[in-house]
Amino acid sequence: MAQIIPIPAVNTAVFNENNEILLTRRSSKIREPGKWCLPGGHLEVGELWLEGADRETKEEIGIKVIESILCGIYSDPNLTVTKEVLIPEGYHGQFVVALFKVLSYAGEIVPNEEVDDWDWFAIDNLPDPILKSHPVRVHDAFHFNGTVFVR
Repeated sequence: MAQIIPIPAVNTAVFNENNEILLTRRSSKIREPGKWCLPGGHLEVGELWLEGADRETKEEIGIKVIESILCGIYSDPNLTVTKEVLIPEGYHGQFVVALFKVLSYAGEIVPNEEVDDWDWFAIDNLPDPILKSHPVRVHDAFHFNGTVFVR
């Protein structure tokens, strides 16, 4: 059996004026193409959580985060361990994720090559298929009251 290695990652929850959340659909250039997800990705070596969240948001959807707040920390192996062995690394990844709720941002949404579609969604109308670990994060972002979720 392949070893499980933790992978630090970030997501951001961006809302519009109608209290809808922005989700992106993964392009064929990345793992699990065609699935919807929150913007985000892996931390780079030596990067702070917040810096990574801001960078990934800018890279994936083109907006600059002005202000955000930590909303949740996620490591539940039932949701965050990859089903497949990551190649060429040769192990399963367990994503350890910090979710930041974006309070304000600047710019227009312009996705990069990792995203082939994006849209705004109400909590009761999430798209399918969606990455299995993301519905709980989306739910938490909608219900965030200032107390950080730890799951």
